Amino acid sequence: MFFKGLFFLCTIVFGFLFFSPTIMAQKSSELVKMSPMVQNHIKDNLKTPVIVYFRQSAVSRTNHSGPKAEKAALVYNHLKEQTSDQQKRAVKYLDELGAGYKAFVIVNAIATTLDRAGLEYLASLNEVVHISLDTPVKADLPVQHPESFVGMAQPEWGIQVIKADKVWEKGIKGEGVVIGGQDTGYEWTHPAIKNKYRGLGTDGIINHAYNWHDAIHEISPLHNDTIILPTNNPCGLDVKYPCDDGSHGTHTMGTMVGGDSLNLIGVAPGAQWIGCRNMERGWGKPSTYIECFEWFLAPTDLDGLHPDPSKAPHVINNSWSCPEIEGCDPGNWLFMDLAIQNLRNAGVFVVVSAGNNGNACGRIDAPPSMFESSFAVAATAIQDTLDGQFMDAIASYSSWGPITIDNSNRLKPDISAPGSRVRSSVPPDGYASSSGTSMAGPHVAGVVALVISANPQLAGKVDEIQDILQLTADPMVQQDTCGIYIANEIPNFVYGYGRINALEAVNMALNLVSNEEVALPEFEITLAPNPAQNFIKISWDHNQEWANMKITDFNGSTYAALTIQNQGRLDVSHLPSGVYLLKLNLNGFLAAKQFVKL
Repeated sequence: MFFKGLFFLCTIVFGFLFFSPTIMAQKSSELVKMSPMVQNHIKDNLKTPVIVYFRQSAVSRTNHSGPKAEKAALVYNHLKEQTSDQQKRAVKYLDELGAGYKAFVIVNAIATTLDRAGLEYLASLNEVVHISLDTPVKADLPVQHPESFVGMAQPEWGIQVIKADKVWEKGIKGEGVVIGGQDTGYEWTHPAIKNKYRGLGTDGIINHAYNWHDAIHEISPLHNDTIILPTNNPCGLDVKYPCDDGSHGTHTMGTMVGGDSLNLIGVAPGAQWIGCRNMERGWGKPSTYIECFEWFLAPTDLDGLHPDPSKAPHVINNSWSCPEIEGCDPGNWLFMDLAIQNLRNAGVFVVVSAGNNGNACGRIDAPPSMFESSFAVAATAIQDTLDGQFMDAIASYSSWGPITIDNSNRLKPDISAPGSRVRSSVPPDGYASSSGTSMAGPHVAGVVALVISANPQLAGKVDEIQDILQLTADPMVQQDTCGIYIANEIPNFVYGYGRINALEAVNMALNLVSNEEVALPEFEITLAPNPAQNFIKISWDHNQEWANMKITDFNGSTYAALTIQNQGRLDVSHLPSGVYLLKLNLNGFLAAKQFVKL
């Protein structure tokens, strides 16, 4: 008996010593998939709100050149097939557990709340690659300055500076275009934006389905409410009609489409809008941002069912950011970026605010403005007036690039727009001025609407529209180099390609209607110096040695047409001072580059 017991004891000890390293290794690999913030939460076996990310195949790309709706359907259907397959085991486990969850399509992820055991199980699945915390953090919303005066029946200063009012004189105000916004919500009955809401039919019948989505399903615990109830939020939860529990969203929408006879506040007052609420009294989190992105990819009915990609907007504005403390960490940056890429590939132009971290190098450091796929907007402020014209420069709060947080040194922002003392609509039925890059982004979204309205053939062609906005921007330069760039270059890490110019952008869009040359570059042109006074060196990244070159202004007038060699030197001394477009044609391969003649 003694020997049998000893043998049994030795077997247990041997088995423990033999198998424990494997068990330890498994536990270690599970923890590696969890962000440090998640690991801290599960130490005390707390139920933790998380987003579980799965292995993502390549972003859904389509070369479909047909209508925007067809492109959107192709992208959505591909993503749905891909995500449902990879999420299968996790969904089965959550269903058996009775846990609530939200399975996403636009990124391969699931939002849920689980204890340590549940998270360790999901982390053990080979298809799971990362688990991050889904915790709300207060959004850095701009300060508002209430205005007691009524409108003066003249366009706001930002509209005048970007020359959107001159576009209106052409009879183009954004008709036929739908703008989306995800924000604190929207007071849809505000007189400045009510008649622009897509959910209000021309017959006066209201239909919020496919025109509004509420991604706020719970009260944020970070408000420190004495008792947590849905009624703590002035709008409530899962609201079936547009509502703004702050004022930020209504303000941004007013800048995009708002206006009446006395309050000319919107860049594209002829466009329609749809919206999604992504913050609970100013507290946002990754899952609400992603949920809104997904809804814009394929809007749904009021129950979140029957998604329809054909009802997606042409452009969406995002006046918010998701820093690492909010749950957007290096482990999930890829997925946030993929959400934007998938929207772009579905034909939706994504405008984001650059951030309000101030004038210093590398201050654009959080999603979504840090991503190459997003169109990041810096803010300008009025500095002076000259002959009745507003003069502006970069605002003191506007974040500078380049992107250093991921060691890429990627150039951001992409463009600039008015962001200071911007007067727009606020609840209830009022007006106020606000400052921030949150106010700059809506100007750009409005210009996108004007461009598409001017040339509907551009609908869904995100790359072409981006090139138009960059090529036609008013050049603005800076002296700082951040140690890696050249001073006075275009583009740069302060203004991007410059301040957006609605009139020139629309003129180029109109010029493309009957012009076989499209704005989408098929190779990259380098011009140096730019701006230039006498000579410019021209080079391109294509193996063809010679190219046909044309120099035009943005009205289409030609100033030069000749054949030039790669690495060639071009004399521009004879050109009047101004902004020009240099176009190259390499046996049918096209590209264009803006330059400034001093």
